[in-house]
Amino acid sequence: MDNWQRCFYSLLGMIFVLTSIFLFLLIKRHRGHGYFLSKFSAFTRIRFDHLEQRRQTYCPADKTCQCHPSNSASNIQPNFLCPHRSRTLYMSFAGAAMIVGGVRTTEWRGSMHQLHNQSNDTFDALFLTDPAQCFYLQDPNYQWQGISYYRQLVETYMKLYQRVVLIGASLGGSMVCMCADLATVSIAFNPILDPILLGLPWRIMGAYCPATQARIIRERVHMTMEKIKMQDTMHNCVLHIHWSQLSAADQRQAHRVVGGGKQKQPRQSECLTSVADFDINNQAMSSPTGVYVWFHQCTRHALAMFLKRSNLLIPLLKHHLQVATDDKSENISFTEERNSSIIEIPMLEEKSNDLRVPLL
Repeated sequence: MDNWQRCFYSLLGMIFVLTSIFLFLLIKRHRGHGYFLSKFSAFTRIRFDHLEQRRQTYCPADKTCQCHPSNSASNIQPNFLCPHRSRTLYMSFAGAAMIVGGVRTTEWRGSMHQLHNQSNDTFDALFLTDPAQCFYLQDPNYQWQGISYYRQLVETYMKLYQRVVLIGASLGGSMVCMCADLATVSIAFNPILDPILLGLPWRIMGAYCPATQARIIRERVHMTMEKIKMQDTMHNCVLHIHWSQLSAADQRQAHRVVGGGKQKQPRQSECLTSVADFDINNQAMSSPTGVYVWFHQCTRHALAMFLKRSNLLIPLLKHHLQVATDDKSENISFTEERNSSIIEIPMLEEKSNDLRVPLL
């Protein structure tokens, strides 16, 4: 009996060790260990250098530029004396990169290059990720000062560049909407403007967001939209929001802004310039100021990926950035008030949140 018990316990030990090794290799291969580190970091606010080195990636158009320290990934300090700076800066806020498919540090880079492929206009790019996966609410010191940190970053770069373009999807789109009143052009795909609507499991196991911070996001987005709509900004600003009209997850977020839904939400009419079905030929696609909501006939939360596969993403971006690439329109003041239109969003049955994030 003793021999049998020893063999049994030895077998259990071997199974435990082999299972642990298998899980470690699986995690490392498919998710990197960024997911678990980001969860631990979000709950404990402990800083991990492995994640912080992925927070910011600065890519100047001039490859010979040596004005920025190579170790500045975790906290970039712009060099105000850099002579190699382009006229345009893209600031990309990555979505749930550490949750879906591992850590991606240069989301949207391919689309940026494709957008300027046939143009002589060069651009610098700053790619941002959220190490703690908490809607960019935590700053590099892991305090809940992320909104102030990133808004100050956008404001600083607006003083260094003629044009700053913000772009992001999902939780990256959330930060775009919170900073849009500081940039020139802001483009948000499927932004999550109210994390509470995602449900408690996603807010804990997915992108972490306490209820108090979710309220701050809602208030900051509302304030940003209102400032743009009322032209209470230092320069012309435009915010384009794209949602999937047939996605239940996007419907819940959209109803928070455009009104309607099961909760009969009021429409934030004082914040919106127009709400319309997506039309590539709509003149509002190239407006220099205002807040525009566009609905697409798409069932997925990953709208940007859907548009890219349908060869619609680059034409869409070209229309949005026409003002940002046309010198003649730089100082045009937009005074025409467009009539806001209300469109009906068909109600779907409540299904899974379908939060698959595009990595472009």
